[in-house]
Amino acid sequence: MTAPLYRLADATLVEPLVQDFQAWWMTVAPMPASLHLQAYLLPLLKAYLQTPDFHAKAAKDPELSGSSFVGIAPERAEEVRALMQRMTTAQEDNIKLAEAFDEFQTQLLAEAKGQSLEPLYARLPDVLKGKVELVYDYVNRPSMRVHEGLLYRGPHHKTELQSMRLRRLKADAERDSLLTTPRLMEAGQLDWKVPFHDERLDKLFSLDVEPKPLEWIRDLLGDAVKSDADLMPLLTEATQTLPETWNGPGVRIRYVGHACVLVEWKGTSILIDAVVPVRPEKVAVPLERMSFADLPRRIDYVVITHSHPDHLDIETLLRLRHRIGTLMVPRASGALAGDYSPRLLGKALGFKNVLEPYFYESLPIPDGEIIAAPFMGEHGDVAHAKSAWIIRTGEERLFFAADSMCVDETTYRDLRSTVGDLHSVFMNTEIVGAPHTWMLEGFFPKKRDRKLEKNRRCRGSNSAEGLRLLELVGAKRIFNYAMGLEPWMEHIIGPAATPETPRMKESDLLLTTARERGLQAERLEGARQVHLKG
Repeated sequence: MTAPLYRLADATLVEPLVQDFQAWWMTVAPMPASLHLQAYLLPLLKAYLQTPDFHAKAAKDPELSGSSFVGIAPERAEEVRALMQRMTTAQEDNIKLAEAFDEFQTQLLAEAKGQSLEPLYARLPDVLKGKVELVYDYVNRPSMRVHEGLLYRGPHHKTELQSMRLRRLKADAERDSLLTTPRLMEAGQLDWKVPFHDERLDKLFSLDVEPKPLEWIRDLLGDAVKSDADLMPLLTEATQTLPETWNGPGVRIRYVGHACVLVEWKGTSILIDAVVPVRPEKVAVPLERMSFADLPRRIDYVVITHSHPDHLDIETLLRLRHRIGTLMVPRASGALAGDYSPRLLGKALGFKNVLEPYFYESLPIPDGEIIAAPFMGEHGDVAHAKSAWIIRTGEERLFFAADSMCVDETTYRDLRSTVGDLHSVFMNTEIVGAPHTWMLEGFFPKKRDRKLEKNRRCRGSNSAEGLRLLELVGAKRIFNYAMGLEPWMEHIIGPAATPETPRMKESDLLLTTARERGLQAERLEGARQVHLKG
């Protein structure tokens, strides 16, 4: 008798963790992770332990969305205390690295006024020696350029602290904030101690594509499986058939949600800003949803616009890694400690083929190309790796502008004159945005004049700026996306926007005016399909 075959159940969630905090670039890239640990995560846990009741309630309050509260019940406070102690012990050298960076940066800013920096190398703390270069910009402002590749190869990149947490997701609302709330172990969950680059992850996630016998799955997960009672709810014998990549006439656009879009053209599949949800047991909002089984077996390219976790989702990237041909990421300058390299991150996540093209560089696809384009604004004037993307399919050009601001009209005039009309534009209207130091406080000197910083926000275009952008690039269609309307995004960006919020009002104005000007204009929410025949 043939043994039954099992795949991962539709509701099975697999979260990548670093010491119980969900993985994103600020918990994985070595220098950013060290600074974030010292300046944000440990003080956050300390604050929770002082008032756990207040934190637990505040974390569930929609009015306080985006604030720094730990959503863990007060009766589990001692578990949080134990976690904090483990983090302090296991990452002691990362904390020392962050403290040394902060202290020496303060000295550097106070003393370096244009004279040679050579004498300062002798004063570098031992933990920083060999890991940074002291540099000036062209107006004699000093900084430290981090040797990031070295840090990935050294003891500050602690892959032994990485793990995968497997559990059934009952509802989207079960997921606490990715940024502030650690994932304490619960009954019925599996904690698989495996580094993110390990090829065993590809074997696990191949279960999304090809079912395997139970014994094969047990052997793969090893000690993580204490009993079949925990493992079996994560699996199903139900069969499924993955769709083939579109090879029909024209270009097919499948909207997954938020900023995630699948473009299929002549047998080539391109996934933009991959954030793909699982299907929970219960759905509170009846919204169409695409999940991993709805994506083609082979995804030729995944392209990332920037590193905010609603655009670069390590959870999705790891689950799809065995299906992805090439990962395309924005190019970093490396001039600032926070301008980390998404390419090095991709390599650390186990991707073999990672490209980081310069603006206007082109990668050919059948009767088309993928072009990296300038991404203006959105990061509060702080240098950060980011790229908009143009996908040309025959004579049609799709412009994935993400959270771009139309802050310099010449940029978009040049884009149109160089590349051609950008017929279909995907952009959002997040006009408020977080402060420019959001989640990045560890990179900034503690002593600085903050008065002039107050008007710096991580925002996209308002309706007037968006309309001007559409005019400048010769758009025929505007798809207003990345508006935070899907329930599966709430653990990353908070509750869905209501019609009264500024970004939704700007969205309404953008779409109404665009239609009056003769453009096709619509707001995307939930899974959708658009077929452009040229």
